[in-house]
Amino acid sequence: MHGGRISLMIPAVILRTVMQTVGIVAASMMASAASPGLPETPLTTIREIRSLTPEQAATAIPVHLKGTVTFSKPSISTLFIHDGSGGVFVLPPNSPDDSGPKVGDRVEVTGVTGAGLFATVVNPPRGQAPDIRVTGHGSPPEPTETNARTLMVPEMDCEWVAISAFVKEVSMESGDLVLSCQEGTHEFGVLLEGPLPVESVPWNLAESRARIRGIVATRFNPSRQMTGRLLRVSSLADIEPIGPSEPQQADPPLVNTSSLLRAGGIGPDDLVKVRGITTMAISGRGLFLQVEDGGLWVQTAQPVAAVPGTVIEVTGWPRPGEMKPYLRARNASVIGTTTLPVPENLEAADLLKAEKDGHWVVTDAELLDSYQGPEGVNLELRNANLVFRGNVASAPAGWEESLRPGSTLRLRGVVRISSTGNMILRVEDKLTLLSASAADVTMIAPPPFWTPRRIGFASAFLFLGGTALFGVARTRRIREQETQRREFEAVLAERGRFAREIHDSLAQGLTSISLQLECARDNLNDQPEQAASHIENARSLVRDSLREARRTIWNLRPLALGEADLASSLQRFASSLNSDGRIACSQQIEGTPRPLPQDHEATLLRIGQEALTNAVRHSGATEIRQHLRYGNGWITLTVKDNGRGFDVADMARRGFGLTGMRERASGLGGSLSIDSRSNHGTEVSATLPT
Repeated sequence: MHGGRISLMIPAVILRTVMQTVGIVAASMMASAASPGLPETPLTTIREIRSLTPEQAATAIPVHLKGTVTFSKPSISTLFIHDGSGGVFVLPPNSPDDSGPKVGDRVEVTGVTGAGLFATVVNPPRGQAPDIRVTGHGSPPEPTETNARTLMVPEMDCEWVAISAFVKEVSMESGDLVLSCQEGTHEFGVLLEGPLPVESVPWNLAESRARIRGIVATRFNPSRQMTGRLLRVSSLADIEPIGPSEPQQADPPLVNTSSLLRAGGIGPDDLVKVRGITTMAISGRGLFLQVEDGGLWVQTAQPVAAVPGTVIEVTGWPRPGEMKPYLRARNASVIGTTTLPVPENLEAADLLKAEKDGHWVVTDAELLDSYQGPEGVNLELRNANLVFRGNVASAPAGWEESLRPGSTLRLRGVVRISSTGNMILRVEDKLTLLSASAADVTMIAPPPFWTPRRIGFASAFLFLGGTALFGVARTRRIREQETQRREFEAVLAERGRFAREIHDSLAQGLTSISLQLECARDNLNDQPEQAASHIENARSLVRDSLREARRTIWNLRPLALGEADLASSLQRFASSLNSDGRIACSQQIEGTPRPLPQDHEATLLRIGQEALTNAVRHSGATEIRQHLRYGNGWITLTVKDNGRGFDVADMARRGFGLTGMRERASGLGGSLSIDSRSNHGTEVSATLPT
C-alpha cells in the first residue's frame, strides 16, 4: 500500500526472546568454563569488563561491581547498570511482576563475565542465583550527550545517552510505543515497552524534534555484527518534545487534493488541513478520504474510529506518492458520520488516470479468476480491452469459490494506480480496485454462455440462414488473410533478429578463429610453441561457436511442440540457455493444462524464449522462475528473474525485443506487462484469451 511504513525497530516479543537467549547462552558458557586460571581479584569496573574479548569473557572471570540502574525490565530478565566508566548488561532473575531494581537504584552486583551475543555481559556466579543487592535509591546519572554518528558506533552498546533527533513517525506495535527517528543521514528507532494506554501516546511528536534519553540497544546477526540501532526508554518522561522541525501555523488552512505539491503551491513543509468522508480504513496504516475534488490517501498509525461514512478532519504534511501526493497525518479526528457519497461510475480505462488515484468509484467488469491472497480475495477482471485486479479486504470463508469466471460483476471501491516510466515522468501502468468487503461486489450477470445475448445470436444465425453463412465464410477469408499477414511479418521480424544474432555471435566467432589460424600459420616454423597456443585458442573459439550455433538452431526450429507441450518446450529452452548450470531455473504450472490453438502456443513460446534469453544474457540473474497459469478462457505466462533490472520505457524505445513481444501478444487480443526496477529484477507477463 502506498505510504506504508518500514519499521526500524525490533518488536518487543523478538527483543524478549533475544534477552532470554542471552541468558541461556551465558549459562551454557558458564557450565563449560574451567575454573583454573581465573583471577583471584574480581573485576570492579565496567570498563575492564567491556575491554575483554568474547573469548576472554567466556572464561567466567569474577566480577564485583557498584553502579546505578539505567534500565530495568525484570519480567524479561533485562537490567543495565552504569558505574561512570561505562554501561553493561546484567542478567537478573526473572520476575513476572517486574519486582526488582528500579531505574536510579544503586546496586552491588556479584557475578562472572560472559561473552554475550553481541557485547560482553555479566552473568550470575556459576551454580548460584544472581547476586544483585540494592544499596540505595536515587536518580540515574546524567546521560552522555551524543549524536547519531557516534550512536552508530558498535561499542556504544549498553551506554546511557541522550540525543536530539527528528521524529519521522509514531506508531504502536503490540502495545509498545515505537518512534522512527533520524538525525543527519542516520536512522534509528526508539522503543518504550508497554502496555501503554492509547490515549497517552504522543501522536503529535510526528514530524517534530525531541530529546530522547535511553539505553543504546543493538540489532545484530549470528556473527556478532550490528544490523540496526535503537534506544530503549523507561517512560514517556524520557522523550522530551523540543519543537517542530519548522514553525507551523496554529490553524492550518483547509485545502483540496489538487493544490498539493504544485509549483508555487503547498509544499512538503506546509501544515494543512483536509476534511473528507472515509471510504476505506486500513488499521495501523491509514485511510482513504473522499474530499471535494477527489480521493486522498492519509498515512497515519494513529488509531482512528473510522468506518466508511465517517467524516474525518486531518492535519498533516503533503508527501509525494507514486502517482499522486498523499498526506502524512499529524493528527486525525472524527467530526461526525454521514452516508457514503455516491461513487463515480466509470469504465476501467477512465479509471487508469493519475487524478483518479484514491477516488471512490464503481465499475462493471468480467471476472476472469478469483483466489485468496495475503490481503484478502484477489479478483482478475477485464473491462473492454483492459485487464486489471480487484482486492476485497474482508470476505466470508470460501466466498471467492462462489464466483464463477465469466460472470459480470459490479465493484465499488477505491482506485489504486501503480506507475512506470523514467526518473522524470511517471505514467499510469496497472490498475487495482480496493473494496472493503464482499458487500461491495455484486453479480449483475451470470457467465455469458447461456445469457440472452448468446440466445439472440443463435436465433439471428438461424433466421439469416444463407446470408449468415456467406458472412461467416467472408469473415473467415479476411481472418485467414490477416493471420497470414501477421505470420509473414513475424517471420520477417524473426529473420531479422536471428540475422543480428548470427552476426553478433557466429560471424564474429568465425572471424576470431580465422585470425588465430593466420597467427598460427605465421608462427609455425619460427615459434612452434606460440603457434600451438594460437591453435588451442582457435579450438576453444570453435567450441564456443558450436554452442552458439546450437542455440541459434534451437531458436530457428518451428516450435518443437510436435514433440512436447508448451511447458516442456519452455523448460527445455531454459535448460539449453543454462547449460553451465549457473542459474537456478524453475517452472510452476497452475490450473489444468490443455491444448491451445497453434498460433497461441507459438506466440507464448516466442515471448518466453525472448524473456528467458534476455534474462540469461543481460540481467546477471542467479534465479529464473517460469509460471504458466491456465484460466477459464485465458492463459498467462510469467517469466521472473532476480537480475539487475532496467528502465522499461527507455529499453522499449531502443530495442526490438520488447516491442516484438508486445506486438505478438496484441496480435491475438492479449496483453503484455513488463515490471522492472534497478536491482529488483524483471517480471514479464503475457496474457492471451483462449
